[in-house]
Amino acid sequence: MPYYVPPRSDFDRSRFLQRTAASAAADHAAGNFYISSETLTAVTALAAQFDTAVRAISGTKRARSQEALERSEALAELSAYVRDLWAVLRRRVRRLKQPANVLLYYGLPIDGETPHPTAQDAWLPIAADVVSGDAEAVAAGFPPMSNPSAAELQAVLDMALTEAGEADAADRIFDQAQAAVAGLRGEIDQMIDDVMSELRFTLRREDKPSQRRIMRTYGAKYAYLEGEPIDPDDQPEGDPPPE
Repeated sequence: MPYYVPPRSDFDRSRFLQRTAASAAADHAAGNFYISSETLTAVTALAAQFDTAVRAISGTKRARSQEALERSEALAELSAYVRDLWAVLRRRVRRLKQPANVLLYYGLPIDGETPHPTAQDAWLPIAADVVSGDAEAVAAGFPPMSNPSAAELQAVLDMALTEAGEADAADRIFDQAQAAVAGLRGEIDQMIDDVMSELRFTLRREDKPSQRRIMRTYGAKYAYLEGEPIDPDDQPEGDPPPE
């Protein structure tokens, strides 16, 4: 025998409430009070609130992905500038026979080996140290770097810092959107249980197929044992839309 399966995803929770609100409003207009007016009012308000919260997750998720991409691109450019500066520095030290310790000003070891940070964000402090190190090297009597210069590197660093900050902000907004939905789930699940309880009581004198037909219009879904014939009304409705 088919058995009721409560919604488990946020998309299904939202769709259940929306279908309940729409079906109950139509039934009330026709004089069929399968759920109370009080429950209909509560469901309608909660459905709108939850739908807004669920849609906010999708919107903030897209914004978060875009900001993460822009941060990654900015950090990749910053890494390229630092590596270029180091390459020019090593050639200059060899060409002008400068002491190897000048490399230390720019975050390189004495042997000139290029660091390989494991985290992309590590290029932010590395670039900042290179910029400040150039000023210290100049104060010590060495020529300033060029191609790229410290000023050029600073400009790229500023952009990377901006993109990193915007990505962090997008992460926080996304987390807040998720928290808003999570904070509503308990109330949503309780409301869905209340709707089903009212429907079961109101429809208790109807036969089981009739009960299921009406409950389906309110958002209920049913599962079947293996090999059990599936009612046409329970055929898959398709996948939820992508977030």
